Amino acid sequence: MQMQITTREFLKRLGLGGAGLVGGATMADEFVATNRKLPPGAIGDPKAVWFGQRIYPLPHTIEDGQSCYEKDGRIIQPAREIPVFHETDVVVVGGGPAGFAAAIAAARNGAKVALVERYGSLGGLFTNGMVLIMLATSRKEEGGKWTLVTKGICEEFMNRAVALGPKVAKKHPRTKDGGHWQPTVDPEAAKYLMDTMIAEAGVEMFFHSWGVDVIQDGDAVKGVVFQSKQGPQAILAKQVVDASGDGDIFFAAGCGYRQITHAIGFITRLGNMDRITAKKPPADIESDIYGLKKPWPLRGNEANPSTWWGGRLGPQGDGLSVRDLSKAEVMHRKYWWEHVSKMQKTPGWEEVYIANTCSQIGPRATRLLDAEFIHSRAAELAGGNTKEVVGWFGADGPRHPAMPVSYRSLVPKKGENVLAAGRCLGAPDSVDTFRLICPCFVTGEAAGTAAALCAKSGVAPRNLPYSTLAKALKDKNVFI
Repeated sequence: MQMQITTREFLKRLGLGGAGLVGGATMADEFVATNRKLPPGAIGDPKAVWFGQRIYPLPHTIEDGQSCYEKDGRIIQPAREIPVFHETDVVVVGGGPAGFAAAIAAARNGAKVALVERYGSLGGLFTNGMVLIMLATSRKEEGGKWTLVTKGICEEFMNRAVALGPKVAKKHPRTKDGGHWQPTVDPEAAKYLMDTMIAEAGVEMFFHSWGVDVIQDGDAVKGVVFQSKQGPQAILAKQVVDASGDGDIFFAAGCGYRQITHAIGFITRLGNMDRITAKKPPADIESDIYGLKKPWPLRGNEANPSTWWGGRLGPQGDGLSVRDLSKAEVMHRKYWWEHVSKMQKTPGWEEVYIANTCSQIGPRATRLLDAEFIHSRAAELAGGNTKEVVGWFGADGPRHPAMPVSYRSLVPKKGENVLAAGRCLGAPDSVDTFRLICPCFVTGEAAGTAAALCAKSGVAPRNLPYSTLAKALKDKNVFI
């Protein structure tokens, strides 16, 4: 049973009665409020007509029987039909670096692609989480030469970011011995550039959409269900890439996984760092940057000299738990506010302030896919056993060597038509490198390319010939 309200009732609820209608207007017509200046006190008055506002009445439908109800102490959700919002070849869930690269790669390989992102901008923990440096870009060869290995879409993005202007991307040497340069990128510039590249690739972008479930036929995934302000809706697809960071989609599909706890980080940016006149950091204010007790910086670390970004290691916690995440958010903000307030009372530091804090908190790892191949840092240090390589990422310190990425680490042992990308793939002892920004670009490009090839050929990801995938990646300048 459906209930509809009339035009008259709609206008009554708006507080306009019938006076706002242009003579004879119907439900499909628009009516325009007058351009008169509002009298004092009118703002916030529900009976006041806003000047210059166009109001488009829409029929409002309420369907009975859709709400959850309680029965015998249990909460029951009735069965209901979910509308199909879109159909495509490849749907990517998650618009962080992995999902961004996956969507572009799939589109450039001829697939029709939809990208679903829970926030209102791309970049994930890179932009919204403000982890701004693109680490693990290069590999040290025999003789000491460094080679850029995060090529393909990752290299393209870095070059285009640098080209946006001198205050967008600042390059840092990889190591003291002159390793490959890696940029720290302004988050707003990165969002703009990602939007631009997604549009250029012809990807259909859907923001404010949270992937929550899958559509399945046995073990085969046929699409995803996302939740938005409009309620649950479905996207049908031939292939799905889970770039959610937390394995939300392969979890919903019943794929095997391992869940781990890790530090939950939080990034803050300080402003007016170029106005510090002190010669030394505040002696009485303890620094806790990534768990290291070291002096506060005396200058910015971004291309814009007035800004500095950094974060704390954070408490060990369950990155899927709303309780743990909520506690961590409050704890981190309290820390930064109190410490920066102390800074401002220190001579020479008066003008430093909190420019912004991350809008996306940073669980470092949660669900990791039970994949056909599990990466092992120990095995790589011992000589390596990686087969079917689809990309590389560089070294990130002595404990995190440069590593190749196996295609099989993206493919679940159980489940068809779904691939993982980003920090949630099969690499439990190497997650601290796989989760970095550049490695996420690399695994995303591999997953997106494979998804497009599978969608076009009708082959399941586990049956995709490696030679076909390797050729497609090499054609796009991927280092394998």
